[in-house]
Amino acid sequence: MNICRYFFISLTSLILFACKQKTDTSYAGNKVTVDPEQLIFPGKSVGLTKLNDAGSKVIENLGKPDISDAAMGKSVNVWYPDHNKKGYAMHMYFSTNMGVDDTARVKAVRVTSPTFKTNNHLNTGVLITDVSKQYTLKNIGMFKLKNTDRTIFDDSLAGVAFDTDRSGNVIGITVHETGKSALNAYMAFFGAVKSDKK
Repeated sequence: MNICRYFFISLTSLILFACKQKTDTSYAGNKVTVDPEQLIFPGKSVGLTKLNDAGSKVIENLGKPDISDAAMGKSVNVWYPDHNKKGYAMHMYFSTNMGVDDTARVKAVRVTSPTFKTNNHLNTGVLITDVSKQYTLKNIGMFKLKNTDRTIFDDSLAGVAFDTDRSGNVIGITVHETGKSALNAYMAFFGAVKSDKK
C-alpha cells in the first residue's frame, strides 16, 4: 500500500512539473522567461504598451513624456529613464483619425534599452545578421543620429523593424502594425529619413 501511495505521489509530481515546464518560453534549448513589462511582441506591443492604445492610457502608465511634438493629427512622444536624455529612449508615434476617432492612438513604439526582448530573445546590441535568422528583413531606409549613419531593416509582415549602426549592431527596435512599413514612424521620430526604394 505504501509503495502504491509513493508511486502515485511521484507520478503526480512528475505530471505537475511537466505542465509547469510547458509554460516557460524556450530559447535555443534553454528555458528562459521574459517579464511581460519588458517583452517586445512584434505587431502587438512593447511592455505594457499595446498598438492602438489611447495616448491617455500610455501617459497613465508611463507618466508625462520628456519630449512631445505634435502636428496635423500626428505626434511623437519620447521617454527617458530617470529623464536622462543621454541614456536609453522609448519613442512612440501616435496618430489621430480625425473626424472618425479623435483619440490619439499608438501606431509604433521604438526602444533602445537591451532590457526589452522579443520572445525569441533578441534585443538591442545584437547583430542584424542574427536578427535576419529570425525575421525576413528588408532595408527600407537610412537616417542620421548624432552624426552617425543608421540603417533601417523592416519585417513589415511581422510588424517589427530594427535600426543599426555602421557595424550592423542593432540600436533600436520598433514595433508597428503588421502589413505596414515602419518608414512613416521613423520619419516621425527622426525627420530626414532617406527611403531605400529598391
